Amino acid sequence: MTEFSRADIQDLQTAGTESQAHLWPKVELAARKREERDPYYPGEYRFERKMADRVPDCLILGEGVNRWIEFVAGSDQPYRAKTREALRLGAIIHWVFHEDHIEQIEDARAALGADLQQSVEFGRYSPRLDTLSLGDPITYRNIEMPVEALEDLVPAEILGYRKGAARIQQKDLYLDLGLFDLGGSQRRLFASDPDAHYYHSLAPGEPMDNLTRRFPSKDGLRELIDRGQLTRLGPVATR
Repeated sequence: MTEFSRADIQDLQTAGTESQAHLWPKVELAARKREERDPYYPGEYRFERKMADRVPDCLILGEGVNRWIEFVAGSDQPYRAKTREALRLGAIIHWVFHEDHIEQIEDARAALGADLQQSVEFGRYSPRLDTLSLGDPITYRNIEMPVEALEDLVPAEILGYRKGAARIQQKDLYLDLGLFDLGGSQRRLFASDPDAHYYHSLAPGEPMDNLTRRFPSKDGLRELIDRGQLTRLGPVATR
């Protein structure tokens, strides 16, 4: 594998030691952006920069959609946790695997389990063959996001909120947690404050004047969670 110059890897590396196998796709992705060669997406490329409290290998901030890209070169990955966090914070996520670690694709599928609703072609890369494919992104269209605990709906518990990184939008002083399916009914959920003492809801597209205050209750949300009937349909609204 080619050794990279300092110029090649400037702004691409983690703070610690990083393998050439893991560096290669980042160098290649940066080069393809400069040359506008596929796979290429317009937008601002941020390598190894925080999104909330996680650090994507590459985050592409683009018009209409943000892409979170993870390259897998042998190390274990929290596939489900990272996927759910990317989607909750407003990005779609690509998992891209080194040619020598293709077996980890099955680990990813097993970790995502029943959440994955459609077949997804994961990305692959080969420094030996000089090839890079980002594959299919995981989005709200091909995965379900069941809410598993009431803490998932508490702004202060959402990754990065206390440092301001989650940037949850306030509307009329309420924190917009995003769109959910509540037992078959689509509603936007709002928290009264960072600790979510109360919840409020609104039908999609309705003005804030129609906000239903103090509904649903915490007990009602817990019951839906216990019955597996509360599902996130979109990210938290961000500033």
